[in-house]
Amino acid sequence: MNGKQMVEKLKDVPVDSIVFVSYLAGRRPTAQAIREASRSAAEGIAPRHFTGRFKGITYTKKWNEPILTVWVEERDSGSQMTQGAYRAFNPALGKLLHLEVLQQNA
Repeated sequence: MNGKQMVEKLKDVPVDSIVFVSYLAGRRPTAQAIREASRSAAEGIAPRHFTGRFKGITYTKKWNEPILTVWVEERDSGSQMTQGAYRAFNPALGKLLHLEVLQQNA
């Protein structure tokens, strides 16, 4: 799925709706990213799978590429490894394999 298709699929989806994203990152994971995904890996969740609250689409300054932002429950963040983290998905950088709206926010 490319950026245009992603934007079209989400154009009428309200913020905080629940989405599922299958995404292959365009870069190798950092040590921090591996740490933040360790709980989900232990729970058997594929590293390319993310489920969470849709927070919006922004655009890169240089190339005007759409970026999807989601608050995902199965990743952790911060020095205390608090449950939940923001994740950004850029179809121009990685591969957006699947995007599904699981539940629309009213």
